[in-house]
Amino acid sequence: MALLLISISLIEGFPGRMKCRYRQQRFRYCIVPIRKTNRHAVRMKTIVRIASVPFCICFLSLHSFANCPVPEIRANGEFFKATLVFTGQVIFQRYVERENESGWYYRIEVKEMFKGNPHGPVTVYSEDSSTRFPLKIGSKYLLFVYRRNARLEIDSCGNSALISEAGESLNKIRSIAESRDGEIEGWIAPETAGINLSGINVTINSRARKYRVTDDDGYFHLRAPTGSYTVDFSNHEYYVNTADLFWYGPRRFTLHPGESATLQFVSIRHRQK
Repeated sequence: MALLLISISLIEGFPGRMKCRYRQQRFRYCIVPIRKTNRHAVRMKTIVRIASVPFCICFLSLHSFANCPVPEIRANGEFFKATLVFTGQVIFQRYVERENESGWYYRIEVKEMFKGNPHGPVTVYSEDSSTRFPLKIGSKYLLFVYRRNARLEIDSCGNSALISEAGESLNKIRSIAESRDGEIEGWIAPETAGINLSGINVTINSRARKYRVTDDDGYFHLRAPTGSYTVDFSNHEYYVNTADLFWYGPRRFTLHPGESATLQFVSIRHRQK
């Protein structure tokens, strides 16, 4: 069996999902989601270099892998992405296994509806994959539900949680109706560890506004009026990793009142030799 060599930096805990893209014949670079420990406490990414091998070593069956959009989205951002947002109690569950997929169906008795207008209990599906969001009969949850594959689905990518753990998310959702503007925040991730990311110019176009990253971790944040926005990449200080899925497409996105839009780029800076 071929030897798999991995060198990982800045990773806290065991990585949950990994996506790779080839940049050279010898190496491939993989993006691994990690959680920041600073005050922003939002999932970032770092680059992992993996030596290319002629064979693939798999730890789980292929159908058990899935990918989440990046970076981590806040509840008042996911509210605008989801089909339904509500709190409810699980009253029934069943497991279904088919040739191409398997997963759980849950019937939820709605307690408080924030978005959508269903009639009666809601049935949701959670795929048997790495992004499965397991529910327990009798427990109460805040759920962000999406219409996919002609059914309503939930996963662990966003802010769905037990009611007992969803206090902050509920506060953000309830504050949307009182908001007149929104916020844009984001991160510039390093290609290699130990790079100072402060002072990178991030230009977000809507009303000719220009913002500078002042955080050593590459974090930026601003309050912004509602409307359509694009990110300017003309200074060539950062780029988008096209292998990733994004909650907000950085080349064009719309900001609603009360919404928090999260962006992520990769810095071109490298360690000085």
